Amino acid sequence: MKDKALQVLVVEDNAGDVRLLREMFSGEKAGAFEITHLLRMSEAEVHLAKGGVDITLLDMGLPDGHGLETVRRAHAASPNVPLIILTGLDDEALAAEAMTQGAQDYMIKGQIESRALPRALRHAIERHRMQTETDLIRAHQMQFKDEFLSHVSHELRSPLTAVRQFVGILLDGLAGELNAEQREYLEIVLRNVKQLHSMINDLFEVSGVQAGKLKIELQSTSVSDALGYAINTLQGAAETKGIILSSDIEDKLPPVYADPARVRQILIILGDNAIKFTPQNGTVKIQTRVFEQDPGFLLLEVSDSGCGIDPDMRERIFERLFQASDTASSDHNGLGLGLYICKDLVTRQGGRIWANSTPGQGSVFSVTFPICSLPKLLAPAFSEEVHAERPITLVLTEIGSQTGWLSNEVRADQCRGIRELLRGSLYSDLDILLPKMDSAGPAELFLILAITDGIGGEAICKRIRRQLDSSDRLKQAGLTHSTSYRSLKPIKQNSTESKEEFLERVATDIQEVMNEEISARQVLNG
Repeated sequence: MKDKALQVLVVEDNAGDVRLLREMFSGEKAGAFEITHLLRMSEAEVHLAKGGVDITLLDMGLPDGHGLETVRRAHAASPNVPLIILTGLDDEALAAEAMTQGAQDYMIKGQIESRALPRALRHAIERHRMQTETDLIRAHQMQFKDEFLSHVSHELRSPLTAVRQFVGILLDGLAGELNAEQREYLEIVLRNVKQLHSMINDLFEVSGVQAGKLKIELQSTSVSDALGYAINTLQGAAETKGIILSSDIEDKLPPVYADPARVRQILIILGDNAIKFTPQNGTVKIQTRVFEQDPGFLLLEVSDSGCGIDPDMRERIFERLFQASDTASSDHNGLGLGLYICKDLVTRQGGRIWANSTPGQGSVFSVTFPICSLPKLLAPAFSEEVHAERPITLVLTEIGSQTGWLSNEVRADQCRGIRELLRGSLYSDLDILLPKMDSAGPAELFLILAITDGIGGEAICKRIRRQLDSSDRLKQAGLTHSTSYRSLKPIKQNSTESKEEFLERVATDIQEVMNEEISARQVLNG
């Protein structure tokens, strides 16, 4: 059976170099290679996209592309085709860097031996095939591991909860009095059960990260409230080690655009880590302020007086299952998942996380969250200069429960579903479903800012009412709903007014109306 010819794409604008390359293949068996020669990167992209290429020989200096840009474009056009870089002596370092971008090899023009080129192509194709198979095997192994961990963590929760409940019953004396030694042993059991429960939660959480199933509900969130919750949660662990746990919060901090439950989770993970790595009688401090380098973000810092982090480990500590060696703390245990989960949660909420540390002198973990700014949310709706008066209508949907909300978790889950339904009721891409502002009252209030007049506002209200009336989910949960609208005075940008000033003025007017509506409903709901 005749072997199929290897399809070689040569992207080179120097006719002399192409002629030499063709001569190097002349000694090969007839039909072993088929060469296609193109002069420009744009032509190569079209050809690669059609498929059928086994390997590409790419010059890094073309009329319409140069350097690493050509490598990226070739990969984008056909990610599965192995790539060999053709370079001059002056470009050798750049070609070596291209290998970090995915090139299989590089060859220096004028130094290629006639028999070496065909052999190099075959080896490159084989290396690429083996790497692809290896990556596929790793991906399958990782998927199996994640599914296994998710299943195991789920199955372990029920028996572990039972153990914790019965230990609690014994410690509370409900099954009889305990002597001091029995109480001591049971408290050791309870501490270890709590640690195991924390590990299982991490396993369950990280499986959600890998599957992209972690739920994040962005809303207007008070970092001060989240920080207070975290301090109260961590205080017991700090006192056990004699660690001074403190906080420092700037006055009148603006809210951030984040998920409050996830902000609390991030602070607890970072605070718990700080306590674990801090020796007896040390200090841990959590503080927050507007980020000096970018006032559009709030900065949270968790600092400790612990053992510090080796400079080479500052990036690796955020990898999954990575654990830095620790000589200063005897109670450090876990699975190395907390910081990995933190980084995913922070990134998905539009922030950054990093660590600064000097070994032996403690660490500082820094996290940023975008500030919840009404002018920033309005910007897409006013992307063009507004020379004519633009109508604005505020649509308000209120959701209540006839029998009371079963739990905060059920309430949050119901609200997520309602927000999705409301998004589908918007008329225009310019209309904005505003982030959740308040959840302290008995009812949930959802606010839509529509770039329309009263007629359009009434139409949106009718659509929302129809959607809510037909929702089986709302009926089964016993939820009530009402939707109304309020038109604002049409607004126009002044000729002397900058875009930022205009958005601030619009936001101020809208905020006043929103505050009036929220206050009125709070009074009605008692």
